[in-house]
Amino acid sequence: MLTIECPACKGSVLQKTTLEDNLPVSKCPKCEGIWVDSNEYLAWLKAERPHLSEKQVDETTGPIWDTQELKLCPSCSRILTRFRVVPDVEFYVERCKHCNGVWLDKDEWHLLVARNLDDKVNQFFTQPWQSKIREEETKQKLDKLYLAKFGAEDYTRVRETWEWLKSNPQQAMLLAFMQAEDPYKI
Repeated sequence: MLTIECPACKGSVLQKTTLEDNLPVSKCPKCEGIWVDSNEYLAWLKAERPHLSEKQVDETTGPIWDTQELKLCPSCSRILTRFRVVPDVEFYVERCKHCNGVWLDKDEWHLLVARNLDDKVNQFFTQPWQSKIREEETKQKLDKLYLAKFGAEDYTRVRETWEWLKSNPQQAMLLAFMQAEDPYKI
């Protein structure tokens, strides 16, 4: 039997086990991180899981044990690449670009299950998923900036006006009217 070492502990041997939802993984007895083989994950997805919509949980909930250290793939010894999972939470999973295996630090699997993201792990590594995270974070930062600049009452009012304008067939004329120094002068 091939032994594979923990990419986080750098020496502990991973042990084969099954998560409570029948996903076969290799788990570190020391740090409790898990290695998910891509082929086993895909087979599990096909056989076991209904596809559920993403669920929001407490925004402050995030792994505090995610290390900043470089990790090597326990299967092929290549460098694992970190990917963001959700916006505005320091929550990363690591993936091997060669064998597509995924490393999850302690309890990260449980956070994925809590958010109904356990059946979307392969999507984390795609351009659309990462772009969605950046767009959401940008939107949230701009929202805070506008709120601070305009104040709550004016920002609420201008957002309502913007929503009304963007779907109005007279949008161009309405904007011209609003931007004119005096819309009643020719």
